Amino acid sequence: MVVELEFDYNAAIASMDIFSQQDFDSLKQWTQNLDKSKFVPKDLTDKQLLIFYNACYGDVDRTKVCIEKYYQIRKNAPEMFDNRVLSSEDVQPTVQALEFAVLPEKSCEGYDLIYHRLHNTEPSKYHLEPGCKLLLMTVDACLSKRGPQPGFIFLFDMQGVKLGHLTRVSLSTLRKFFQYVQEAMPVRMREIHVFNTEPILDKLLLLIRPFMDKKFFDMIKFHHKNEDLEKFYETVVPRSALPPDHGGTLPDTQTLHKKCMQTLKSLEPYFRAEEEQRINALPDKKRDKAMEKAFKNLDID
Repeated sequence: MVVELEFDYNAAIASMDIFSQQDFDSLKQWTQNLDKSKFVPKDLTDKQLLIFYNACYGDVDRTKVCIEKYYQIRKNAPEMFDNRVLSSEDVQPTVQALEFAVLPEKSCEGYDLIYHRLHNTEPSKYHLEPGCKLLLMTVDACLSKRGPQPGFIFLFDMQGVKLGHLTRVSLSTLRKFFQYVQEAMPVRMREIHVFNTEPILDKLLLLIRPFMDKKFFDMIKFHHKNEDLEKFYETVVPRSALPPDHGGTLPDTQTLHKKCMQTLKSLEPYFRAEEEQRINALPDKKRDKAMEKAFKNLDID
């Protein structure tokens, strides 16, 4: 099964600020020479490689490192990257409890916007692993639909976050999540904006700060509940690109979430193909074990 991303390849190259066909060809050749201990598929498509190449600003050596870490982390974090099916037993409750969206408009600088917040604020409804899975599925959906972009901004709303949510967090999953986002996620991360900061923020930072390097932490901007956001609208994200709860003119967050979930549902063949591609890149014994597990998941679904 071919891993098919939906963006237009030639249009993407034409819009990129950095592209060298010679460098790109050398990158393709490099993937063919890797042994299976690196877990990198030999059948990566040009579109897949272009996503990595753009994320690393055309730096071939950085791109190679990013690709290797991407597949290593995905192998080691099945709770976030395997069985990416909305109807699955572990994911469906989180679809109801949280909200995610690739916002239809862009930032003032032309960056893609990923939005996330709680829908049900009861801590017992929160599960970190499927929450991370859905967030990263949303990023992958944006990459598949829009292709390589000049940047991403994440928008997180803390409204309703309580101490009880923090007690449900796995440090092991947090470590994997932040390692992936900082070292392997193939996007140009620009900024992270956190709205409606709650008193629990200090305790949250105490929990997650050890997993963030300084460069990543410096991208985070906090906005308290009563902050005047006029400058934010003028310089970062215009009102036209935000939902009403944040002073914008888009549809409400639940409507945006439902549309995002429809997109993720439509991309399930892509998610399955991507997982199958990773399984086929494993050494033989690991591949057989992973395939057996994947078939069991399909039977359950």
